[in-house]
Amino acid sequence: MNFALTGISIAHSKSPQLFAAAYPPAANYSYILLPAPSAEEAARLFRACGLQGMNVTMPFKNAIVPFTDVQSDEVKATGAANTIVNRNGRLHACNTDVYGAVNSFLQRGITLKNSKALVLGAGGAGQAAAYALANNGARVWWANRTVEKVEALAGRFPVKPLSFPYAARELEECRIIVNTLPAEAEFLRTLHFHKQQAVLDADYANRPLYKQAVTGGAEYISGLSWLLWQAVPAFELFTGVPPNVEAMKKILFN
Repeated sequence: MNFALTGISIAHSKSPQLFAAAYPPAANYSYILLPAPSAEEAARLFRACGLQGMNVTMPFKNAIVPFTDVQSDEVKATGAANTIVNRNGRLHACNTDVYGAVNSFLQRGITLKNSKALVLGAGGAGQAAAYALANNGARVWWANRTVEKVEALAGRFPVKPLSFPYAARELEECRIIVNTLPAEAEFLRTLHFHKQQAVLDADYANRPLYKQAVTGGAEYISGLSWLLWQAVPAFELFTGVPPNVEAMKKILFN
């Protein structure tokens, strides 16, 4: 079986190591990096290479959806896909980021239902996080630099759109914070946290909110947790069998 990761700037991705750990030692498979200049070209290469499955990272999560044949409910709701499966020549778009976001909190015993949550950023990861939290009973506030973007998306599931200034005011009362903004976003440097909060950064390489979260006593959750818990269902979609989760954890956290 042959799989791949597509996107831009993927050379240092941990996905190949994760999938290597997920498989039994004697398994016959390949997992390659498939850089492409566009989502359309990524979908074309996916077909041309005869791949069975493909992980999709930035900036193609939204852009690749029109080049697939079937979309899951999560993809229809968020407009983003991070997992593509080839089933008899038809490309099925799935979004396992929603499970990654939810399980990053649930695996730590953090209750989502009725918790107030703030999602920062409205790209593919932000869309997945907002949908996932709302779908699991959280009261979700969703902020973006251009509030018009979240206003346009808000009709798909129950969230409250906010501009950055209003998000900073609501932050104090939020139990859960999910940041999908890039590390260089100036707005992030204005935020302060406290010990009743849990903060998840999507960017596991740069950890934009790590220092502020720890300084304030908040529970900090690395984006590596999100990477792990989105990879588990993606592996099952690709192979039809559950992965070796403990081996995957060792790759990421040891």
